[in-house]
Amino acid sequence: MKTVVKLWAIVRVSLLEMLGHPIALLLTFASAIWVLALPMLQFQRFSEDGRMARDCGLAMAFLFGLIFVISNASRLTRTLSNGTAAAVFVKPISRGFWIFGHCFGGILAMGIFLLVQVAVVMLAETFSPTYRLNGAYANVPALFYSMGVLLLPLFLGALNQCFLRGRFTLTALLLMPLFVWGEVLIVGVTHLWGILTGGLAIFLGLIQIAAVATAIATRCTSGLTTLLSTLFVLVWAYSLNGAAYLQLDALSMGGAIPCRTLVFLLPQTVAVMGFALWGATGLLRHRAIS
Repeated sequence: MKTVVKLWAIVRVSLLEMLGHPIALLLTFASAIWVLALPMLQFQRFSEDGRMARDCGLAMAFLFGLIFVISNASRLTRTLSNGTAAAVFVKPISRGFWIFGHCFGGILAMGIFLLVQVAVVMLAETFSPTYRLNGAYANVPALFYSMGVLLLPLFLGALNQCFLRGRFTLTALLLMPLFVWGEVLIVGVTHLWGILTGGLAIFLGLIQIAAVATAIATRCTSGLTTLLSTLFVLVWAYSLNGAAYLQLDALSMGGAIPCRTLVFLLPQTVAVMGFALWGATGLLRHRAIS
C-alpha cells in the first residue's frame, strides 16, 4: 500500500506540473481552436461530409501530442539539472520508481490533452459543411459557440486565480475536457465511436514516443532530447509501422478502427514502453545528480 501511495505521489506531482505549465494550455487551446476553424475553410467536398475536419483534426492531435510529450521530456532534463531530482532522491525512492512515475504522469497529462482534441474533432465533423444540390453550408454559429465553450474554462481559471489564488493554467486545463465533452453529449455528435477509436490508437502511439523521449532525456540536454526524439519518431513511423496508429481510412463513412486491431497494437506499446523505461532507469543510475 505504501508503494502505491508513493507512486501516486510522484505521478500526481508530474501530472500537475505538466498541466500547470503554460505550454500545455497553449498547445491544447491552439489546436482545438484551429480544428474548429477548419470547417469554415472548406470549399469543396472530400469524398464525404466532414472528412476534412475529422482527418485533419486527428492528424493535428497527433502532431500537437508529439510536441506535448517531447516538451514533458525536456522538462525532465531541467528537473535533473536544477537540483529538484537530487532533493527527491534524498528520500527512500528508487530512481526507477521515480522515472516511471514521472513518465506516467506525463502520459496522463497528454491523455487530458487528447480528451479535449477528440471531443473537438467530433464537434468539427458534426458542424462541417453538408453538401446539397444548392451548395455547402457549415454551421458557423455552432462552431463559434464551441469556441466560446473553450473560452469558459479560461475565464473560470482567471477568476480562480484572482479571487481564490488558484493556478490559472491548471484550473483551465482540468475544466476544458468537462466543458467540451458536455457539449458533445448535448449536441449528439454523428461519429462518436469511430473517432474515439481513432483517438485511442493515437494515444497508444504517443505513449511509446513519450517513454522513449523520457529515456533520452535522462542523459541529454533539452535541445538534444528534442532532436533525438524527433529522429526516433521518423524511425518509429518507418520501422514500427507508425501509420497503424493513425488509420484515417478506417474511419470513413462512419467506420471505426476494429477493437481487435487496437488489441493487437497493445503488445508493441507495452514492449516499447517497458524497454524504454528499463533503459531510462539504467541510464539514470549511472548519472551523477547534484
